[in-house]
Amino acid sequence: MKAAHLLLALGFVLLAACSASAEDTVAAPQVPKLAQKILQRGDVPGTNYETVLMRVEFPPNYVVSRHSHPGPQASYVLQGEMTYLFDGEPPAKRIAGESKDLPGYAIHGAKAGPEGVILLNSYVVEKGKPLSIAAGTPAP
Repeated sequence: MKAAHLLLALGFVLLAACSASAEDTVAAPQVPKLAQKILQRGDVPGTNYETVLMRVEFPPNYVVSRHSHPGPQASYVLQGEMTYLFDGEPPAKRIAGESKDLPGYAIHGAKAGPEGVILLNSYVVEKGKPLSIAAGTPAP
């Protein structure tokens, strides 16, 4: 009888080990992340605005969800390519050495090229406001 209990317990241990290792091999896919680094931030004298200079690195084929910025943005492509997507406009593809001006509060999306893209973005925003606002979110 003890042998039967021992075999049954061993079977449960093996079953648990097999299911745990099967779960480990079917891990959830990793969501690629952006690498953002603020390089400079400074006040616009005599106003409630500030300028922000940021380097942003996107993984290959990264899709940027629709959003806007609470002020104008200038985006310069350091490496790779980026396609900007504005409602009612054809896609605006920019490659290394090119730039794109984005008006404040203009809702848009974007897609990084197959090699990814590195941008140098400059923002002019009201102090205390976020740099990006998800589409559908009321402006702060």
